[in-house]
Amino acid sequence: MSCRYGIAHFYDLVPVQAAQVLVQQLREDLLARKLQARMKVAQEGVNGWITGPLGDVESYCEHLRADFPKVFEKTDFKISPCSEGELSRGVKVWESTSVCKLLDRAEEYEALSNCTRAPHLTPEEWHQKLCDGKDLVLFDVRNLYETRIGRFCEDAPGVVDSVDPQTLSYEQVPGFLSKESNLSRFKGKTVMMYCTGGVRCERASSLLCSHLGETAEVFQLEGGIHRYLEKFPSGGFFQGAMYVFDRRRAVRGYDLLGEAQHERQILGTCCLCGSSWEMYQGKWKCGECKMPILICLQCQGRCSHAG
Repeated sequence: MSCRYGIAHFYDLVPVQAAQVLVQQLREDLLARKLQARMKVAQEGVNGWITGPLGDVESYCEHLRADFPKVFEKTDFKISPCSEGELSRGVKVWESTSVCKLLDRAEEYEALSNCTRAPHLTPEEWHQKLCDGKDLVLFDVRNLYETRIGRFCEDAPGVVDSVDPQTLSYEQVPGFLSKESNLSRFKGKTVMMYCTGGVRCERASSLLCSHLGETAEVFQLEGGIHRYLEKFPSGGFFQGAMYVFDRRRAVRGYDLLGEAQHERQILGTCCLCGSSWEMYQGKWKCGECKMPILICLQCQGRCSHAG
């Protein structure tokens, strides 16, 4: 399948000197090259994505590695195809206090940054461990609306438990891990942490390890679900679709590779009629908690946003 446009997701935890200067340089650079972007720059690193013509996106990632080596030399750019309608709009690059906010207080965040992070498993190692590991506990650190449309299956051979904290935002993870009843599900087990691209597991794994100490072995999936689906495009042990924060909203392994789509397994359901549905469209949200909700096309035509 020929793809004209592409998107590069990335993050890196590296010291960034003069973050505001880098923000200005990247903003001007992206505008000059007529690319689109959403990018956070913090003292601890960078996080975001770039869209545009596929060849231009690929060459720009190489440009970042070559011309900004202190920040991007070892960055894992996850490049995949998208349609013209899925390109981001404009360039938004800004300075942030963190690449992915987990804690509010600066002193707590600084202390966590010095804690050991869980070791990474490559997608192949992750898959093999799910095949022949023992006493495995899956820990999905994504939000509830993400896990509703896709997740690693609980019935993988080595899995004895699957923990979904059902958070509305990443900042709720520390509260979940502060409760002994939740931590007890990990103790004495091998914990397999995962998220979309890996960035949320970096800090969350440090927090979990600091709580568990020597009572559990903790691993995180290198490159997140994204890299796993590239290696196992039919899904492997991952069921459903991977939620993404760009305009695609939901993707599968074959989408990431730009290949023809095979049979789909849809986990999500319309919250009104219960039919199979996985696309978050029209900015539909819960009236109480404001979480994105799934409304199928048929139900969208029968009710209003107010309803």
